[in-house]
Amino acid sequence: MRRKEPLEVSTTWRYPLPMPMPGQPVCATETEALEQIARLPVEPKVFLWTENERTCPVNWGFIASLRQGVPPSGIEAELKAWESQYPHAWLAVDLRDGMMPPSTVRPLEEVLSSLQRPVLVIVSRSPEQEEWPQWVLPE
Repeated sequence: MRRKEPLEVSTTWRYPLPMPMPGQPVCATETEALEQIARLPVEPKVFLWTENERTCPVNWGFIASLRQGVPPSGIEAELKAWESQYPHAWLAVDLRDGMMPPSTVRPLEEVLSSLQRPVLVIVSRSPEQEEWPQWVLPE
């Protein structure tokens, strides 16, 4: 028998995997990301792709997401060079309120999904994100 009333489905969802998977970006606030990473048996090297190095958490590296006079193709080329230089590092992308998203030729979702490494999208409020699932380690 079919249900006639609509299912109650949340617009956001949690991602209960032990680790983010390459090609499937997940989102978290900076605090959530730091807490989750601290729970891992071995903490990965993380680089924040952001417009301002001062916004990077302690012990995270920096990759410029915008540079004066550098076209989007140059920003993507710098990301590719970083990818080769740090093959095991995780990428965190700064999409918090008030921050400019990375300047890219291709849509950002496509760029992030094409990376063969874990990608954390850092947001201001993770439960409100619909594009990427929220990263939550199982208890």
